[in-house]
Amino acid sequence: MVSLDLLSSFDGMIWLQSGKKVGALFEQHQTTISRNQKKCAQAFGIKLQKISSNWQPQSDSPLLQLERVVHQVARLQGKSRLRLDANRWLDSGLLNPAPAGWLVSSAKNGTTSHSLECLQQRIVDVCLYPFADIPEESQCLKKIIITSRKMGIVILQEHANQERILDLINMLEQA
Repeated sequence: MVSLDLLSSFDGMIWLQSGKKVGALFEQHQTTISRNQKKCAQAFGIKLQKISSNWQPQSDSPLLQLERVVHQVARLQGKSRLRLDANRWLDSGLLNPAPAGWLVSSAKNGTTSHSLECLQQRIVDVCLYPFADIPEESQCLKKIIITSRKMGIVILQEHANQERILDLINMLEQA
């Protein structure tokens, strides 16, 4: 088991692709983020490396994925803030400031596929998309259209009725 800080630093680098952005979002110094992500990678016997200018783990770790499940359950239970990938909606007044209980950010050059990968790996809890870019539902993904805003969110199917996510959807619909 690794601490919230260690896993947040490691996963934050994968999600946001920038130590500076991870530090600002998680309110830690960039050197702390670097040190924490290295300790986390070492705990799982892997390494985070830059491939084609993207931070990626050098290999897969089933234990890392199980740890992400545990940390996501804790976030869903309100023990820490949930993570919303804003995918081009980052500067929207709708998300500034971030809704209570949420961390809102997006990779600088985030793509739909990068956001979905982060969602499926449980690095983020919700992805927000402009209406035209909303990915299709699948066995593991559910999309929810917010017609009044011409946007939609994508979540894991298993979280479709989770109270904190439903509260976010209500906030987006009423804002």
